[in-house]
Amino acid sequence: KLTNLRFLFLGTNNLQGLIPPVLFNMSSLERFDFESNQLSGSLPQDIGSTLPNLKEFSLFYNKFKGQIPSSLSNISSLERIVLHGNRFHGRIPSNIGQNGCLTVFVLGKNELQATESRDWDFLTSLANCSSLSTVDLQLNNLSGILPNSISNLSQKLETLQVGGNQIAGHIPTGIGRYYKLTVLEFADNLFTGTIPSDIGKLSNLRNLFLFQNRYHGEIPLSLGNMSQLNKLILSNNNLEGSIPATFGNLTELISLDLSSNLLSGQIPEEVMSISSLAVFLNLSNNLLDGPITPHVGQLVNLAIMDLSSNKLSSAIPNTLGSCIELQFLYLQGNLLHGQIPKEFMALRGLEELDLSNNNLSGPVPEFLESFQLLKNLNLSFNQLSGPVPDTGIFSNASIVSLTSNGMLCGGPVFFHFPACPYLAPDKLARHKLIHILVFTVVGAFILLGVCIATCCYINKSRGDARQGQENIPEMFQRISYTELHSATDSFSVENLVGRGSFGSVYKGTFGSGANLITAAVKVLDVQRQGATRSFMSECNALKRIRHRKLVKVITVCDSLDHSGSQFKALVLEFIPNGSLDKWLHPSTEGEFQTPSLMQRLNIALDVAEALEYLHHHIDPPIVHCDVKPSNILLDDNMVAHLGDFGLAPGMLFPSYSTFSVIA
Repeated sequence: KLTNLRFLFLGTNNLQGLIPPVLFNMSSLERFDFESNQLSGSLPQDIGSTLPNLKEFSLFYNKFKGQIPSSLSNISSLERIVLHGNRFHGRIPSNIGQNGCLTVFVLGKNELQATESRDWDFLTSLANCSSLSTVDLQLNNLSGILPNSISNLSQKLETLQVGGNQIAGHIPTGIGRYYKLTVLEFADNLFTGTIPSDIGKLSNLRNLFLFQNRYHGEIPLSLGNMSQLNKLILSNNNLEGSIPATFGNLTELISLDLSSNLLSGQIPEEVMSISSLAVFLNLSNNLLDGPITPHVGQLVNLAIMDLSSNKLSSAIPNTLGSCIELQFLYLQGNLLHGQIPKEFMALRGLEELDLSNNNLSGPVPEFLESFQLLKNLNLSFNQLSGPVPDTGIFSNASIVSLTSNGMLCGGPVFFHFPACPYLAPDKLARHKLIHILVFTVVGAFILLGVCIATCCYINKSRGDARQGQENIPEMFQRISYTELHSATDSFSVENLVGRGSFGSVYKGTFGSGANLITAAVKVLDVQRQGATRSFMSECNALKRIRHRKLVKVITVCDSLDHSGSQFKALVLEFIPNGSLDKWLHPSTEGEFQTPSLMQRLNIALDVAEALEYLHHHIDPPIVHCDVKPSNILLDDNMVAHLGDFGLAPGMLFPSYSTFSVIA
């Protein structure tokens, strides 16, 4: 009976159920607002006739479903449609903007569809709305080619969001005409082509989100003209070339993410000098090389820095210790060398520090003991030496990882490092000095002769094959999809060794001339259910296993292929003589010579040594659940190496899928 009611606001409550039909018949209403409730049901298809005076229609974050009534286009005064966060489905009415009054059009996070070109006709009608400022179509089921009419909307447009769909095509070049635009989001779609340079004309843009697409080519230098930009996210594409130095002009930037592309060259010092960066700087999973510039010390407000999985070299700059706001620092998977800077002592806000898989040397810094906020410290796979601290965070095995640093000693018992040498008092040292010198001089000549004879014998018996294997870690500290693609001759059938439940294994040839190395490349089928979990489990097991009688893992590749799809692979040691099963039960007479009794005994001892390591020298212990002749590989010297070969008959590479961990 409220025949003159103009405004109805019942938003941000806990209302449930259906909206009474009588409310849709109150023709005097101008604003209809039920946002942020738990209301459900569908909208009456004649709403355009029953609410003819409506100016604002807001139902965002409810549970409405069904189709959006096309009669909404009959409301000549309608300015704002806000239906974000419901379950509306079907096509967007093609004439939705015919009244020409719309200023806000928000339909994100629904189940709306567009499969054919005519399903995008609503954009043509929206071009009639000369005051349109916001278009939000993100997180729906829109697909097909984005029409060029997207660049014919009002020049007053401030927000354009179409992310989280399956839209293909290119970014229209006319997008640069929206000079008032502050948010442009085309992320998580299927867009291809290059990023148009006229985006650089958007001088008022605050947020540019183009991540998770298939863009290629170089990043336009013109992006450095957007001086008001706060967030620039271009990750997970196929972008190439160098990072533009013009990014140094983005003095308002707080977040920059260029990760998981194919960017190369050095990181420009202009980028490392953007002192406004405060949230994150992510350049990981690219092909960046060269040193980290000392200008990194100017990032004094930065909370998260990720430069991992590149080819960065030289020492870690001391100036990084000036970034006192850092909470997460990731430098793993590079070619960094030298010591961990003592200036890191100032980074007491760190929660995670990962410097693993580099060539760092020197001691483990004692000051890390007192980093009370640190939840994850990973210094594995380096060349650190000396005593390990045994108090503070180092007393917690779940926080610290120091695997594969061969010259460390001491520390808590769970690290299983040898005890550090005892330093005798000065007097005792001087008393023993004469005895030491005498034995040293006499023994040195004897030892020298023994060493020379031993080295000659080893070199003669092991041959070039063993020497080639020793070079493997140096050659494969970092490897990209492009290198694997080349080594396997584009993953050709000729190099295919076998297939398994989670992928395929190829024979790969790396290097050239005297440095030619053969390795096994196990490529994961990421489309198969459970494959990614299998890959992570395999990596978690392999990273803790280091023994000469177990087949070695050389490196991993977690990147994108040339089509922009996810790519995961393991690079493993190639064992040339095949499995013991082939020698005991050859398929062709004369193919393999039956091992002698002494060879069989040595093979059994090799396997026993590997199992003893897994059972008693790994914490927690690992039990190999599938020891059989086909899982035992023989090298050129008939030395046995234990692995797991469940992928395909005749394959010569391990998958470790039948290891069990004893809790």
